[in-house]
Amino acid sequence: MTRKTILAAAAALLFALPMSAQTQKAEEPAAPEGYKYIDSVVFNAAPRYNQELAGKSIFDVLPSEVKVHQSTNLKNAVDSRIRDNKSLQTDGFRIRIYFDNKQDSREASSATEQRFRKRFPGYTTYRTFKNPFFKVTIGDFRTKAEAQVALEKISKEFPSAFIVKEKMRFPVIADGVRYTTDTLRVLVPIAQPANE
Repeated sequence: MTRKTILAAAAALLFALPMSAQTQKAEEPAAPEGYKYIDSVVFNAAPRYNQELAGKSIFDVLPSEVKVHQSTNLKNAVDSRIRDNKSLQTDGFRIRIYFDNKQDSREASSATEQRFRKRFPGYTTYRTFKNPFFKVTIGDFRTKAEAQVALEKISKEFPSAFIVKEKMRFPVIADGVRYTTDTLRVLVPIAQPANE
């Protein structure tokens, strides 16, 4: 069952539309001779934070046909809470992979960060300076257990890495979800049989 068929079935259930109207597949152009269409998986980086509703009130995203009658005190309370949540932080865990105050620490911390990004793409990195130390920490883990799992992989490449407790933006999406996937139709050449 193709993705379009599944989506059409879901839409038919949701909107009570006749299934035949939903499943009419758009005519795919014929592949040129020697080529065929295949499904390919596309990976997209997942956002580190859920920003879809950041700074919005539920009343801002309601359809225009929905009318809400409420006191001004309630509206002011909701607006105040939204303003406060923009800077809200939560306790979490990160992995420190660099911590030093030598004369060349600025360059060394930058090199460490770049080496980490190449070796472990998908993690958020934070390079900071708090006099006199340069630090490089990675990840946004909600629990120490999540950080421990990542540390096991990372410590093979960065043996001096350790877990630290830090404040981070709220809400944090789990570090385990780094990519979303989708399918795409791709035109590829048909393999020619080898002449014997």
